[in-house]
Amino acid sequence: MGGYELAFTMRERVAGGAVAVELRGEIDILADQELGPRLEALAACCPDLVIDLRAVTFLDASGMRLLLRTRDRLAAHGGRLRVVRGGPRVSRVIRIAGLGAAFEWLDEVPVTAGGCSFQEGIVPA
Repeated sequence: MGGYELAFTMRERVAGGAVAVELRGEIDILADQELGPRLEALAACCPDLVIDLRAVTFLDASGMRLLLRTRDRLAAHGGRLRVVRGGPRVSRVIRIAGLGAAFEWLDEVPVTAGGCSFQEGIVPA
């Protein structure tokens, strides 16, 4: 029996004084279950979190709930969430769901003068 390959990944790095999280692939209920605990932990300890959606190919209601929970957890700890816009499919889903005003949007991840490198490898939690 062959192994199952996850349809998503998550990478973390420090960028422009924030923790940047790059989500890649399909952010659905499985991704929510796997990545949710790690994003909640980051939200509890990092005052400035950036989630990069540019490499997300699919986002469903579970993925949107994951983003909203992360935003709410950060707000409860006095932090902020910024989200890098995804491609046309992801942007359309967010627009249809009426969540455009729910997040602070960026066009790219902030970088430091010297650039930044990934501090952790590919996760799923």
